[in-house]
Amino acid sequence: MNVLRIARSCTATFVLAACCTTGLAAQSGTPSDAHKQSVSPKAASGLLSPADLQKLIPATVFFRGQSSTVQYRNAGGVRLPDGAILFAVKVDTGGYSTSIQERYQDYFVSEVPVQFADHTLPSGAYGIGFVGSNLLVMNLGGDTIFSVPSATDSSLRRPRPLQLVEEQSGTYRLYSGKLYIDLKPVPSTTK
Repeated sequence: MNVLRIARSCTATFVLAACCTTGLAAQSGTPSDAHKQSVSPKAASGLLSPADLQKLIPATVFFRGQSSTVQYRNAGGVRLPDGAILFAVKVDTGGYSTSIQERYQDYFVSEVPVQFADHTLPSGAYGIGFVGSNLLVMNLGGDTIFSVPSATDSSLRRPRPLQLVEEQSGTYRLYSGKLYIDLKPVPSTTK
């Protein structure tokens, strides 16, 4: 009787572990993201809440051969009408050389192409940084893809290290302090 109870308990534990692991693999593929849940693609479009951002953004991100922790409090994102998501988050760059720290400040991810001034950035993950009066966009290897002039919003009352705000329908403004760049997601044609 005790052996049967132990066998049932072990089987239940194994099944529970297998279900949790399978669900985890389907969601994120990494054990460190076990606490995260996917954000429903049927949710309303618009700016993402801090709770939604925390579910979407991993605790660490990869750039130039290293992983960095993110600053959830300095993140912004949007869900587009087609369900696609884009977000930016400030990263802790303490382990990087000074030359990389000067250029790489934020992590930017988009499921659709995004228009920055006269440049279209394909969907993907990128390192970005406001350097001088420009936004620098880099691939994950640290190579510059393009640089576009930023502007200063001197009327911004409470600047934050990073924020994303909606300007007009379909256009967003990515801020780093009072510096900003306007961006416009390019609607997906394959959904």
